[in-house]
Amino acid sequence: MAKTPRDHLFDTVSELGESDLKTFKDKLNNSQAKPGYNRIKWSQLEKADAVDITRLLVSYYEEDYAVEVAGKVLEDMDKKNLARNLFQATGKGVADPMPGKHKPGLSSDEDSDSDLLRRLQALKDDSNVTEPQNDVMAPALETPQ
Repeated sequence: MAKTPRDHLFDTVSELGESDLKTFKDKLNNSQAKPGYNRIKWSQLEKADAVDITRLLVSYYEEDYAVEVAGKVLEDMDKKNLARNLFQATGKGVADPMPGKHKPGLSSDEDSDSDLLRRLQALKDDSNVTEPQNDVMAPALETPQ
């Protein structure tokens, strides 16, 4: 049986440790829901475990939007790998609001550096840009007439 978005939400929330789960609940409680949706009350989140949080996410936001909300909270917590994995597993997620400024799912500066180098190389290859020369051009000498 194929996993549902709810299953993937549960799997993702279950991966959070105790401290991260507390942070997730706090950020979830303070996140701004899009029009037509209410924020989950702290009284419901405070003692919630992964099963309860998944149930609350789906009951407040329905599966598709619940994935988006959870992914955004994870990104805000700098848990970009978990957010990316959730979005990939469900085929859902949010579009990158600032392409090139923020890369969802990158787990370290090394990843972003290698990604940047790869993209710069692709740009160079596409535009036939040549590497700058290291030698300085000498000024042209005028010849006396």
